[in-house]
Amino acid sequence: MTNNELTKIREEKKLSKSDFAKLLGISPMLLGKYEKGSVAIPENIVEKLQAASDAAAATEIEVKKTVRKGGRKAKEALEETAAVMKDAAEDQAVVAEIEVKKATRKAGRKAKEVVKKAAADVKEAVSGPNIIVQSPMGGYISTEDIVKRVPKDAADIYVRVDENKLYYVLKNGESGSVDIWD
Repeated sequence: MTNNELTKIREEKKLSKSDFAKLLGISPMLLGKYEKGSVAIPENIVEKLQAASDAAAATEIEVKKTVRKGGRKAKEALEETAAVMKDAAEDQAVVAEIEVKKATRKAGRKAKEVVKKAAADVKEAVSGPNIIVQSPMGGYISTEDIVKRVPKDAADIYVRVDENKLYYVLKNGESGSVDIWD
């Protein structure tokens, strides 16, 4: 091994002269002499370098294996986590869908109640009191019966008990009459 090869090895490993000397089990001063070429590099140093290089290569291979194995495990862990998160998201979507359906049904029931109450209020407001008309001769007729006797498109109805007549005016302005009691 030449002095330049020794220096190149140290520089490739990015080691100081002091650290490299410790690795080889020699003093930094002796390493400096080897690198300058003023002292020949003994065979035992070359063997140490070869053994260190072989160990470094073996360590590098083990590190690469460990990194690949760690990478595979990390990938598996990420895939498992992603699957769990996907399942959780799907579960949350199902729960949200159920809650939306519940809220929709509840809103539908509430809307039906409101409509039913409004219809009852309108019916009460429109129907008003039950009106019964009595003839001096003893006959009775209710407002429902009066409405049944005149045409459906009557806008106004006038009751004349003394004449036994129901007079009406249609929405188009025509008028007519019918007997109250036959």
